[in-house]
Amino acid sequence: MWPFRKTPSPSEFRPNRPAGFQGVEVRLADLINMRHQTGVLGIKTRKRVHTLLAGGERSPFKGRGMDFEESRRYQPGDDVRLMDWRVMARTHEPYLKVFREERERPVFFVVDNRKGMRFGTKVAFKSVIAAHAAALLGWASQERGDRIGAVVFSDVDHVELRPRGGRTGVLQLLNLLAQDSVHPSEVNEQQNPSVSPLQLALNRVQATAKPGSLIFLLSDFRDWDQQAKQTLIRLGGHQDVVVIFMYDKLEQEPPPAGQYPVTDGIRTGILNTGSAKTIQSYSACFKERYEDVRTLCLTRGIGFISLGTHDDILFQLRGGLQDIGHRRSAQHSMA
Repeated sequence: MWPFRKTPSPSEFRPNRPAGFQGVEVRLADLINMRHQTGVLGIKTRKRVHTLLAGGERSPFKGRGMDFEESRRYQPGDDVRLMDWRVMARTHEPYLKVFREERERPVFFVVDNRKGMRFGTKVAFKSVIAAHAAALLGWASQERGDRIGAVVFSDVDHVELRPRGGRTGVLQLLNLLAQDSVHPSEVNEQQNPSVSPLQLALNRVQATAKPGSLIFLLSDFRDWDQQAKQTLIRLGGHQDVVVIFMYDKLEQEPPPAGQYPVTDGIRTGILNTGSAKTIQSYSACFKERYEDVRTLCLTRGIGFISLGTHDDILFQLRGGLQDIGHRRSAQHSMA
């Protein structure tokens, strides 16, 4: 679990972007440099996690990375929510469950690297912003001693990384993100898979991740369908899941009235934003997808963070993690 430090000063939210940052390709050097920015997230290391166990701080995660160790007699001031009712029924005396924090919690990064993610009109492509966000969270996980695994998927295939600890764990993720961006898989236009790439990636992490794992899912959810929804719900029931919804400002709002040539790298067309009907349909398409993902996450206890290509990655991630922590703290208080 990741409790937070004090709120940093505004100057801490202005990190220097790596020199030569182009925004159209993921570069390994940029991802490695993200290790210097983890402090801005305000995430404490595992050494101080005991403060959270006393209930004194909010955490953005559910805290499933705990192993039951033993039962001991209840002492005044103990949290009654941890009472061991089975032992009490047998001994007729109050006993408390004692938990040991699980070492090296598995943290999985499910990263969308389809052709649609290589788009962006502000600062960088969605694929680049997603890679930088994953790198930042990966370094933070490594600092806490967690093991890092991944499923990075394209339009036609995916690559899996088994969870590994230490710097090796995070570096294998960064290498994969950089290599996959430089050599993306091409779409076979003749293929018509019955299962979407997003669904296949979710299936793989579901088969690999143990209960209690932490999963970050970074995608623009272009092929969000009922199958993917159900799999995400099942994942959220056994793992701690945080969805990071990637988007570009131009997807959210159409450009000024006019006719714009558009292409997906293969086909070309004209986008006419001078038509009121086109503008309405354009805006509704994004809003429907965004709200559908967001609503499912909020109603199923899954963390949700939106991250645009124009956003400050550090600021948005920190704010999003804090919001998740506040919501879960409020839900726990009402339980």
